[in-house]
Amino acid sequence: MDLGKLMGMFGFDADDARKLTEDPQIQNMMQNPEVQAIMQNPNLTDIFSQASQLVAQGGIMPDDVERMTENLGGMDGLMSQMSDLFGGMGFDEMDLDEEAAAYEPEPVDAGDRAFVIELKAWLKDVLTDIPAADVCMLGIGYHLGYDDAQAPHGDLWLSYHTAQTNAENGAISVEHWNFCNWTNNHFRSIDDEPLTEWRESQGYDLQEDDEDMTERIYDLAAVAVMELHRDRFTEQRFGRKVPFIIEDFEYNQKTAIRAVKANGGKELFDKEFFAACGFEADINEA
Repeated sequence: MDLGKLMGMFGFDADDARKLTEDPQIQNMMQNPEVQAIMQNPNLTDIFSQASQLVAQGGIMPDDVERMTENLGGMDGLMSQMSDLFGGMGFDEMDLDEEAAAYEPEPVDAGDRAFVIELKAWLKDVLTDIPAADVCMLGIGYHLGYDDAQAPHGDLWLSYHTAQTNAENGAISVEHWNFCNWTNNHFRSIDDEPLTEWRESQGYDLQEDDEDMTERIYDLAAVAVMELHRDRFTEQRFGRKVPFIIEDFEYNQKTAIRAVKANGGKELFDKEFFAACGFEADINEA
């Protein structure tokens, strides 16, 4: 199986694929006999072949995924194979404490600082309007969206979860850190004006710079959260310190790093959260 073709199927352009496949760490990984054996698994090869054809024809539907992964034991089997494949790339060796200590988000200019001030004012206003008193989690997320006329726009929102809903989810074994299971996972969005002013001041293109811009927005959101916690705002509003998660609907290791830094440590999170973010090695320390 050609790794470059595999990357192309998932949307990488040719230059990105070439750069990654030429990386010494990737090349060393691909020489590992265990990785080679996984790459040549007939079932896995067949899945990517079918997926490539479906992408070319217009997209993959849920029924297609179930059918393609049947020989591997469903999606759990596929994810196990992919975990084995990419486990040697060093992602599982990241230390959460070290990464959180090294992560120092801060405004780099007056435009950033003005945006942090806007974020804090907006967060205070929205948090004051949350109707539930038993809030136990807060979330800040951003994504690129499109309106009815297919014009692009950035959407930065705040969500919240309550202790009651969290307990109800736990009674039926629903992942309580998953945004999809929150009481309200898209409570209110910030006005377009401050977001647009900041984006233009930084020279970001709404679509072409989406990934870099999102990470910068999350860095500044982390700064705003740290300053709100410094002022003990959630304690004053809800009677206790409430944790913020800064991420879209899919968690990753950077989600946990930001959460630990922005909220002043691990104590507001449990092992399931760190596991959901990909820090299996740290879950027993939470």
